Amino acid sequence: MEKSDSNAVYTEPSKLPFFDSEITMMEYPVRIPPKPQNPRHLEITDQERIERFKKLYGGCLNDALYLKGVVNTVVHHSIQPLRAHDVIAGRALPVKWHSLAPEVHLSKEEFEARTAKWKEEGSPQKKMHMSIFPGCVLVFDNGGDEQAAIFGEMSCNLARSRGCVGVVNAGMTRDSKYVLHLEDFPYFTKGTTPNAYGGWRVMDVNVPIYLPGHLTHYVIVNPGDFIFGDDDGLQIIPEPYVDEVLLKAEEIFAFEEEERRQIREGMPIDQVYTEFGDL
Repeated sequence: MEKSDSNAVYTEPSKLPFFDSEITMMEYPVRIPPKPQNPRHLEITDQERIERFKKLYGGCLNDALYLKGVVNTVVHHSIQPLRAHDVIAGRALPVKWHSLAPEVHLSKEEFEARTAKWKEEGSPQKKMHMSIFPGCVLVFDNGGDEQAAIFGEMSCNLARSRGCVGVVNAGMTRDSKYVLHLEDFPYFTKGTTPNAYGGWRVMDVNVPIYLPGHLTHYVIVNPGDFIFGDDDGLQIIPEPYVDEVLLKAEEIFAFEEEERRQIREGMPIDQVYTEFGDL
């Protein structure tokens, strides 16, 4: 008897017209669709991208990512929006933070020299704020520390005034009451605390960072990636495929709007499964 392929996954092909890969989602992680060789790019601004992404939702975006061969970009669900139903979208500005113990190793002279340098060049936090650009989302990797809140309402006001459109903080946040007063400024965080002491510092800005992952231990966020989040969680769209994924997600969304209409209007269940397959 011929030996079967131990890596084969036998599945029914999708009935959905936008599902243009022979590799179904049931085959993950054994087989994954290939990434586009020449991904499409749109001649639009990031503000236009943000507006178009925010018309979508996490499910159709995740389907689009899979069909373009981009997987394992879902962020751990411990990072949640401060305000339910907020949608965040924008170009990631990754920031690496670190906990900071009392600097008893510094002499008075060393401390004064560093203070003078920061006064001239800007402190690490000031440099972060100076790096903000319109349409960016500040994305924080703090190494898992949950002792101190590393970002609060005053920092949000400053960031927003410079064009930042939201924050994703893998650590703790404070001043939630006033952060929630900021109009159209979604903020996703691992938690809140009033405590700001205990030590923290910005270590680097606009460098690759880690966020805790959902299907993988970590998700990498690179400068230039796009980030999207809604009630279903956060996802990273790698920079080379941002527009390709956007276009595919819009195609899926348009199809699902019509599918949704037909089901709501009472399409017979046999016809539902004949046309759409398992929902």
